[in-house]
Amino acid sequence: MAAPVVAAWDEISYTVEGQVAVITLDAPERRNALRNQLLRDLWEALDIADRDPEVRAVVLTGAGESFCVGAELTGPDTLIRCLEEDVQGHTPRGYREPGGRVSERLFDMRTPVIAAVNGDAVGGGASIMAATDVRIASDKARFGFVFTRRGVVPESGSSWFLPRLVGWGRAVDWVLSGRLIDAQEAYAAGLVTRLVAPDDVLPEALAYAAMIASQTSPTSCAHAKRLLAQSWQHSHPRTACEEESRTYAGLVDSADAREGIASFLERRPARFGPLDERPENRF
Repeated sequence: MAAPVVAAWDEISYTVEGQVAVITLDAPERRNALRNQLLRDLWEALDIADRDPEVRAVVLTGAGESFCVGAELTGPDTLIRCLEEDVQGHTPRGYREPGGRVSERLFDMRTPVIAAVNGDAVGGGASIMAATDVRIASDKARFGFVFTRRGVVPESGSSWFLPRLVGWGRAVDWVLSGRLIDAQEAYAAGLVTRLVAPDDVLPEALAYAAMIASQTSPTSCAHAKRLLAQSWQHSHPRTACEEESRTYAGLVDSADAREGIASFLERRPARFGPLDERPENRF
């Protein structure tokens, strides 16, 4: 049975079932448009999921017909008010907008995150989606990095994530034009991992998350995410190979490695333990 998380969230719902946490942006009446509080609550929900040893995969989705259409715009001074009211964002090193803080938390997650993109993902919604690990989207969804059409610039980490997903040239096209992108173009470019019919988005994402939760080692997934994330900083594959070798050598004698090999030889499903929290496995 799904287990709710006790938290004072008005527009985020959170359930856990079968070692998969489902986090839902739950403001369908405004197409899950972003407010400061919703973003703060989303950060907290992700943090709770990542720290829960029972959670081995996370699905992030939106309620209603849209995933998230970006910031809620109610008047010419909307963005000014949001910035002024975002107390947490005003740091000694300067302002840090809340969507970026969410994308950073997604990047730092040890737990795999699958976006179930049930509908349009625009602005901050597209940026946050781009920070997830796997993106399963409706073939009717539209995507847009529309910041230049609103007189601002990319945020929520999209200037970092987007070129890495779709390449420099296409990222420049999409960001400078601010145009809407249909699902087929987004899939062909690599922005989304898989396209399915609208009614199949959440079931497909849940099935994918359940596969990770039941068939992979949480410790291995966490290390693999770290290795992939760090690869961008290496100018030569040698550095990546060195880091892979160091990590590999630290895991070959682990309980999970032994279980993975034994389950293969015995032709049975593996039974991996929870994330290894020893200091040498923290990152």
